[in-house]
Amino acid sequence: MRTAVSKHPLVAFFLLAFSLSWIAVLPLVLNPAQAPEPFLILGALVGPTLSALIVLGLTEGRSAFRPFLARYLQWRAGLLWWLIVLFGALVALTIVAAVVVGPQLLGGFMSNIGRLLPTYLITLLAGTILGPLWEEPGWRGFALPRLQGQYGPLAGALVLGFLWALWHAPGFFGGWLGGSPLALLVSGLAFSIIMSWVYNNTRGSILLMILLHSSSSAAISVGIFVLPSNLSAAASALVNSGWIPALTYSLAALVVVLASRGRLSFSDQEIRIDPQGVNEQERQMSGP
Repeated sequence: MRTAVSKHPLVAFFLLAFSLSWIAVLPLVLNPAQAPEPFLILGALVGPTLSALIVLGLTEGRSAFRPFLARYLQWRAGLLWWLIVLFGALVALTIVAAVVVGPQLLGGFMSNIGRLLPTYLITLLAGTILGPLWEEPGWRGFALPRLQGQYGPLAGALVLGFLWALWHAPGFFGGWLGGSPLALLVSGLAFSIIMSWVYNNTRGSILLMILLHSSSSAAISVGIFVLPSNLSAAASALVNSGWIPALTYSLAALVVVLASRGRLSFSDQEIRIDPQGVNEQERQMSGP
């Protein structure tokens, strides 16, 4: 098994991540009346994170754990990147929602900002426990640098975005995810491009990937407080099906792709994958 995993670490990772996560949430799919949180946390934990650690251990040995885990604490990034990570999704979603729904949404946001901002920050921090803290070490910490090294930055981001969206499929059967599966797919593809761009500009920080993922979820969650009560049927359908994030992230991803000429700030010198799938960036960040 070690030989097969060493030859195909990405295939092994995704097979493990899907299998372990879907098995963990199976009781919730079979009985949606149960409280979802314990199953969702377990599914995320035993899926991407555990799978990444298993594949790392089999392909590189225990010595690979230290540089990998060190990236959980890698906080050094410019102020601009911290602002993008913490508030970029909130600002972008609010602007696009105001265009789609109407300018009264922007007025409601500004008039309630004293209440919304603390709620948003609390939701962002608390929300990390329900998914991003356990997901991102696998998706962006392990899979992304290898996908970029193998397929290039844009194709790698799209492959990860597609699989990331597909991984959420049980949520539609178990009832803890609403909206349109197509909107989730579009959001997953577009947001994966944005996250890859931020990842490449923050030296592969797992910490910032966790916070960026959580900030998106928090921004979507607090949006309910500023939605007008007199939404039209068309606007209501767009909001409830999840197309506001899909549209927002698609526009942002398009800007990133055009501005970076499809490179997403990826540097072959900074992030290299050798034939065994070892991330050179992880080695460099771990120190001597």
